[in-house]
Amino acid sequence: MMKALSAYYKDPDIKFKDQEQGETILLLLRRHPITNVWWILMTTALAFLPVVILFGRILPPALDPRLLPVNYIMISILSWYLFVFGFIIISFLDWFFNVDLITNRRLVDMDYVNLLLFKSSETNYSKIEDVSYHVSGLLQSTFNFGNVSFQTAGAQENFDLTEVPNPSGVHDLITDLMTTTSE
Repeated sequence: MMKALSAYYKDPDIKFKDQEQGETILLLLRRHPITNVWWILMTTALAFLPVVILFGRILPPALDPRLLPVNYIMISILSWYLFVFGFIIISFLDWFFNVDLITNRRLVDMDYVNLLLFKSSETNYSKIEDVSYHVSGLLQSTFNFGNVSFQTAGAQENFDLTEVPNPSGVHDLITDLMTTTSE
């Protein structure tokens, strides 16, 4: 179970929709788990907000929600937590399903922009002209994550793997694959 939630998963035993015959996945990448901290903290704050409003006496007496009928308060709280639960689900799915796959033949970027829009891009290693990575800031340096960028030939769009773990290792793997596939 824990490997399924991994952000840096070597040799995963999975298949994807457009996988070719004889193609194997060498590395599955997601954004580093530390990038989820912002929405987890936001969820915690949102979860405690009704308690603070009801019992914290932060609103003026004229706007005190305890003056409303109990049914209104209950419906408001249930609606609020339904919103918070939806926020949790969408944030987790955004992290879990936006993956980058490094195979023995190509690089595949799969993005779910929202629940109804899926975008997939791919490039062969022979079309990659330049690979670079950068780690910037204290957080990225401490937790060893950053961005890996690929310049591709022609009209094909450039690739950016954002906030992936071990960007130097990803860079080295891609450059090794570029040299072995060109030979």
